[in-house]
This record gives sequence, C-alpha cells and structure tokens, in this order.
Amino acid sequence: MRSDLMPIREERPTDVVFAGAKKAPLTAEGKASAEKLFAMAEHLLVLGQPNLFGEWCIADTDLALMINRLVLHGDEVPERLVDYATFQWQRASVQSFYCTFGEAIWLIATTESSIIAYVFSYEE
Repeated sequence: MRSDLMPIREERPTDVVFAGAKKAPLTAEGKASAEKLFAMAEHLLVLGQPNLFGEWCIADTDLALMINRLVLHGDEVPERLVDYATFQWQRASVQSFYCTFGEAIWLIATTESSIIAYVFSYEE
C-alpha cells in the first residue's frame, strides 16, 4: 500500500498528522493517488465492520495513518473512511503512543510508519 501511494506520502507527510503542518493543495497526481486509496479502502472494508480483517491488525493502523494524512489536513475524504480512521485512531495503543511522545512524535514519524507499526503491534 505505501509504495503504491507515494504522492500522498510526499504531499501529506506525517508531520501533517503529528504536528499539524499545512501543505499546498494536492496535485493532480496526489488527487489520483487519494482516489486509488479510497477505492482500495472501500473495497477492503466490509460494511459495518470496524477493522479490515475482522479482528484488529497492524494494517488497520497503517491504513488509518494513510487516511489521516488527508483527513487531518482538511482534504476531502469519504465519510465512511473518516469514520474508520477516527475509530482506529482511538485504539488505546495508538493514543498511548501519541500521548507518551507528544509533539516530538513527528520527529520519529518522519521515518515513516515502520517504527510506529512496530510499537502498535503489541497487545493491548
């Protein structure tokens, strides 16, 4: 998912999520990448299910981070995906990580979600 959506990662880096950074509007390439993300997420999310594959897995946090790059910047995102990302972001381990590291988290996050994914993989 990450390598196929580079325009979003480049135009909405994680400092948008963790430090509230504001960037230029999405380019045509960024918009196309966002549409690809939306189509993929809508296809994977079973209607009414809070997680991608029944039970929570790290892919849920990874997808929520990608969606939140757009949501937290104020870009248009389908409501269903906003709800999904909001729900996933409330996970205790996600909130604990965010609260523990506070504003400094974006320094870590700029190395991308591989570090974050490792932290979130622990049981609640």
